[in-house]
Amino acid sequence: MTQRRKNQPEVTREQLLRAAADLILAQGLQAVTLDAIARRAGVLKADLLEHFQTKPVLLDALFDDATQRFAAAVAAEMEKDPDPNGRGTRAYLRVTVNAPADDGEAHVMRSLIGLMLFDPEVRELWSSIWDEAREAQLSPQEQESPELTLCRLAIDGLWMSDMLEHRTVSSQMRASVIHRIEALTRKAPGAPVRLRDEVSRVPEE
Repeated sequence: MTQRRKNQPEVTREQLLRAAADLILAQGLQAVTLDAIARRAGVLKADLLEHFQTKPVLLDALFDDATQRFAAAVAAEMEKDPDPNGRGTRAYLRVTVNAPADDGEAHVMRSLIGLMLFDPEVRELWSSIWDEAREAQLSPQEQESPELTLCRLAIDGLWMSDMLEHRTVSSQMRASVIHRIEALTRKAPGAPVRLRDEVSRVPEE
């Protein structure tokens, strides 16, 4: 049963964003309509329209919320890492590719980024925000390092493989690649990269 919650506007807003995320997880991004979100959140559509007048406005808010959560997760990983060299890139690696397959927030983020990648209009709206969020926690040395930039491009490739559920890479190979990327982040910025120096064995699962 729907009901108004005029005394709790922020709670209602969070409920609407959570409902939109739940619909993305359950049915895909195309299922996110204002009517469906209102029903899922248990509010009247009029309550929804007080916060989000259109679907694009709501998706922008959901993307912004997911981006902030991602940035917070990266910051938390950086706090745990005592080695300042490549710390932001390592945190980006861990948050981006180490999320469990059933992690709801990670799945929502993948869906939103997927929409950004394949929809030119959405990409124009969100790409600069996403790029700024990724770069904000990198030191100037990391941003200017070709080696660490190479690592981040590899991380993005792994993320894309996960999003597309690409299965030609075994779980052991994937673990080895992640281990190799992390090892490369620990090299001094600007130092020559010799991949054979970073070869390490990863225990079989």
